[in-house]
Order: sequence, then C-alpha cells, then structure tokens
Amino acid sequence: MPRRKPPSRSAAERSSESDRRDLRSPPPSNQERRLLAAKASLGPYSKHKKNPTAYKLKAYEGLDEDRTFCDADADFTPADLVRAPDLLQRGISAGLFGHKNKKGDPSLLWTVDDNGWIYEACITNPGYGDYHAYPVLRNEAIARKVLARYREYVENANEPALEPSLKNAEDRYS
Repeated sequence: MPRRKPPSRSAAERSSESDRRDLRSPPPSNQERRLLAAKASLGPYSKHKKNPTAYKLKAYEGLDEDRTFCDADADFTPADLVRAPDLLQRGISAGLFGHKNKKGDPSLLWTVDDNGWIYEACITNPGYGDYHAYPVLRNEAIARKVLARYREYVENANEPALEPSLKNAEDRYS
C-alpha cells in the first residue's frame, strides 16, 4: 500500500493570555536568578525543528499542533547551538521567568536574541534546569510583556552590547 503524504502542520495560535504563559510578578530576586543560572541548560528538541536530523535528533512523533520551528521560522541553525547557553543566561539575568514552577524551576523562561527573535524556553527536565526553546511569533501577546521587562533590564544593565537585541526585537514585534 502506498504511503500517504501526512497532513500539513496545524498553525494553531498560542495564546499568551493563558494562565500558563505569563511573566512572574514581581520579577525573581537576584538570588533566584543566580541559583537558576548555575544549573540551567538549553538543548534542542525535535518538536521545534523542521529538519530534526540536522540537529542529530529523531523526527518528532507527537501531535503536530501549536508548533513553531527554530530552523524554519527563526533561521536558528545547528551552528547557532553554541550561542544557546548565553541566550539562556541572558533571559535568566533579565528575570524573564514564567510565574509557575515545576520542582523548583520556572516552567517557562524567555530570552531575546541579538537578531530580535524572542525564544520561549519550556522546562524539559524539572528539578534539573533543563530547557528546550522555540521562537515566539509576532502575533503572540506574550511578546509585548517580555519586551517591556527586557527593555527595563537593558536600560538598567549598563551593557551597551544588549541594546541592538532590544532594538531588533522592538522592530520585529512591533
């Protein structure tokens, strides 16, 4: 029997107004940031890869809904994986924590890349600080909340190297 072409992926929009996707308020303390920064890691996850084999991952076999692709949507290539730890640390330093925890770790984190993409990192291994991330699309309301907190962080961080990431994100998500 010939194989049928799988149905195209669903483009269901995520809602940032849900209780699950919101920033912690007030932002985490400096000590909470330091503790998470000391153990957090970020790894690739096949669900968010159009071409998972390029990342040495097996094809994702779960439901094909509510997905964005790092490689196809945000042009984040396997060569960019070396930047992932710094991007994760940037989001932690900026206090971009979700308001819910799993085994002591924020269930969600966000970060802003130099090219302006916002990535949402979801806990993969609670208690160990392991995360996987995917791009936030332009129409997602969570982007406005992340940008507002990130803007405050950049303005107070006295790190001029962060300013292009803020400007690029504001351009991308405006």
